[in-house]
Amino acid sequence: MPPLDVRTLMMMFTVNVFAVALALPAIMGWRIGPAARQAVLSTGLQALGWFGLVLSTLWRDLWPDQLLSTLAMAGISAGLVTLWRALALWTGREGRAWPLWTLTGLMTLGYGLGFDSYPWRVGLANGVLGLQMLAVTHAALRHSPQTGWRWRALIGSCMAAMAVATFWRGVLGAFFTASYPYLTAPHPVNQAAAVLSHVTLLLSTVGILMAYREEAERQLREQAITDGLTGLLNRRAWTERAEALLSDARRYGQPLALLMIDIDHFKRVNDERGHACGDQALQLLSRMLREELRSGDLAGRYGGEEFCLLLTHTREGPALSLDQRLRQCLRLQSEQELGFVLEYSAGLASLGQGDITLDDLLRRADGALYEAKRAGRAQVVLAAR
Repeated sequence: MPPLDVRTLMMMFTVNVFAVALALPAIMGWRIGPAARQAVLSTGLQALGWFGLVLSTLWRDLWPDQLLSTLAMAGISAGLVTLWRALALWTGREGRAWPLWTLTGLMTLGYGLGFDSYPWRVGLANGVLGLQMLAVTHAALRHSPQTGWRWRALIGSCMAAMAVATFWRGVLGAFFTASYPYLTAPHPVNQAAAVLSHVTLLLSTVGILMAYREEAERQLREQAITDGLTGLLNRRAWTERAEALLSDARRYGQPLALLMIDIDHFKRVNDERGHACGDQALQLLSRMLREELRSGDLAGRYGGEEFCLLLTHTREGPALSLDQRLRQCLRLQSEQELGFVLEYSAGLASLGQGDITLDDLLRRADGALYEAKRAGRAQVVLAAR
């Protein structure tokens, strides 16, 4: 059986990387999230890096070998950093990428300046690329309950295998140069690494597509339960979750309060200042709610300019304190951001013995809200038990 031709495998790999770099944006589309964009950028940088490496290796008489090789190493290294960024964003554990970018910069500089020393540049480049592959492996395999483990295991195992092969080639080039005197040398480790690169490219691409599909499905689920303008839960999702919280509060005898809010004179805001200003007012109040509420509380846009807050483990006193803080923040921020003071009316109902269902609690809070409006607005009224 004839030995594997590393040069041919390298050329085929470069073609395949370019194919993946073109296929990913075609499959994902252009309106994708930041993680997917980093993954697409990663394949593009890898493709350019390997293309430069092929040009500098196979047609060194036609191209400036030192410049192309140095830029090729920079491209491959940058592709690994952007892949690490994609994984960090997908897993929700985004960290600082500057150490990896620093490695890319130092490796590129050292590779270019020490190009005449083959052991130096081969050992340096493969050592840095191997470290970056291990960083990608760690980003993929570390615990992330919000993402699936299959695509992370696929990408992580591929990067771990390539890291081993890359370190091995670096050791050969730096310390056993006679057995690995040039990039396409027919050494068994080099041949195995060339074959492995094809396998890992295929499997990593599958992993990236699985991660993108998971992200797209998660976004669809969020869109189904989220109000598009304010980012809060929509009425249906809020009601479903509020019913579960109410059930728990009744079962364990815990206090619960419901605050129903309606922006005062909202129609006048739309008529006199425009619907864009009205949208900004809704978004401002929604942001205030997210900032003031605790993690266990529930906020949703109930309809139009009306919002509902379900406050867990909360009695009337703390609920009234929250209302006052929210009003003060809203007055200050609305005057600064909108140019006028935004007020709201509210009805507050605490869970009582007669509140069998969520509708019972909502009905009492809505009645108190009506009383607040009738009494002159810009105030909160407690619902009668």
